[in-house]
Amino acid sequence: MSLLTLDKADLGYSSKAILEDVNFTISAGDFLLLAGANGSGKSTLLRSLIGALPLVSGKMSSPPGLRIGYVPQQLSLPGFFPVTVQDVVTMGTWRRAKQGQKPGRAEADTALQQVGLEKRRTQSFAQLSGGQKQRALLARALVSNPDLLILDEPISGVDEAAAAVILKILADKTSAGVAVVMVTHQPLALAELASRALLVHHQSVEEIPVAEMCSLEGVARLWA
Repeated sequence: MSLLTLDKADLGYSSKAILEDVNFTISAGDFLLLAGANGSGKSTLLRSLIGALPLVSGKMSSPPGLRIGYVPQQLSLPGFFPVTVQDVVTMGTWRRAKQGQKPGRAEADTALQQVGLEKRRTQSFAQLSGGQKQRALLARALVSNPDLLILDEPISGVDEAAAAVILKILADKTSAGVAVVMVTHQPLALAELASRALLVHHQSVEEIPVAEMCSLEGVARLWA
């Protein structure tokens, strides 16, 4: 089942295209790696996929009611900001609030259990370790029961234990039919999980074999 398609799309800001003639489809159950050098346009692509950035030209299509969960690279809040872990996760139920429903505390608790942070629900988000913050942000994305998960380097700068938890959850989700798009600078560590790979370079988005990206030669291309 196709979840999101870009067709002859130019992506960028106002009338300036950063990426040109982008064509690909994300289908249910995909685990799609997205890689490229710093400044290549990965952030532009992500912002376009989540609907935060209008297309310069072309078309993006998706089925009605598509639910997208987004995990940013990091979310920094000052220590004095009174937001608990549960508060952050509950932010992911904003659709319920738009519909006049109460915040989904029960759903937030379930998501926290999935990422192993249920005992930290009342702790200040700012006091979590880097890996715990990433797991909390993943829970915020999971609470909406997404069809498509888009993640910006979720295992960058986290310890091995936290990375293992995150990757296990993502593997389980793709097995259940959820599509995953994951930006990474560590493709070698993801060779067994990925089903597809996109390389962002030279103002274009090119689909390449996973085995090619998850190789020393492929890593070298990230910086070409």
